[in-house]
Amino acid sequence: MELYNKNRLLFWLLIVLVVINIAALASFFIFSKKAVAPVCEKPSAMTCSGFCEELELTPTQTEKVEAINRNYKNNAATIVIEIKNKRIEILNELNKEKSDTSVTNKLASELSFLQSNLQRENIRQYLELKKVCTPEQAQLLSALYRDLYGCQMQGKGMKNRYRHGQKDSMGCE
Repeated sequence: MELYNKNRLLFWLLIVLVVINIAALASFFIFSKKAVAPVCEKPSAMTCSGFCEELELTPTQTEKVEAINRNYKNNAATIVIEIKNKRIEILNELNKEKSDTSVTNKLASELSFLQSNLQRENIRQYLELKKVCTPEQAQLLSALYRDLYGCQMQGKGMKNRYRHGQKDSMGCE
C-alpha cells in the first residue's frame, strides 16, 4: 500500500511540474512577442518620443525633428568612432615602454579637433531644432540642453544663490 501511495504522489508531482513548465513556456512566448512587436513598428516614432512629448510637438514638427535627429546621428556617429579610435591610439602610445610626448601631444590635438567637430554638430542640431520650435518650445529646448550639459538656467531656483554669478567647473553660471 505504501508503494502505491508513493507512486501516486510522484505521479501528481510530475503532473504539477509539467503544468509549471508549460505555463513558463507559454508566458515566455507571450511576453517575448510583445517585447519584439514595438521594434517592428516605424523606427522614427521611437526616436524622439520622450523629447517630442516634453516639447509638445505637433505631428509635422515631430517629422522634422526626427529628420534632424537622424541627420545628427549619422554625422555624429562617424565622429564618435573617430574619437574612440583616437583615444585608443593615445592609450596605445602611453602603454609603450617609452612613450613619445610629441606623438601624444599630436594625438591629443587631433582628439580635440574631433571633439570640437562633435560640438559643432551638436550646435547645428540645436539650431535646426530651434527653427522647428515655437518660442515657448524653444525655451523648453534650451532648458533640456542646459540639463544635458549640466548647466542651470539663470534665475531658476535657489541652487546657486550664494555664488553671486560665479561660474562653476563647467563654465555655467
